[in-house]
Amino acid sequence: AAAAHEFSRQLFEEGLLATGIGYPTVAQGKARIRTIVTATHTRAQLDQALDILTRVGRRMGILSRATA
Repeated sequence: AAAAHEFSRQLFEEGLLATGIGYPTVAQGKARIRTIVTATHTRAQLDQALDILTRVGRRMGILSRATA
């Protein structure tokens, strides 16, 4: 859960609001990032969110170039 919360913090610093969630909301050891996408988000906003998620994921070693 600590990594999910740090991921969430770094996303926020980059301008993306996403919440780190952990136990007991999800199974122990299965922490996640929760995002909300709505019909009012533009394609540009979604592309920007994906860029931020990828950048932070790579920086934290969660994503590699092969998986992103």
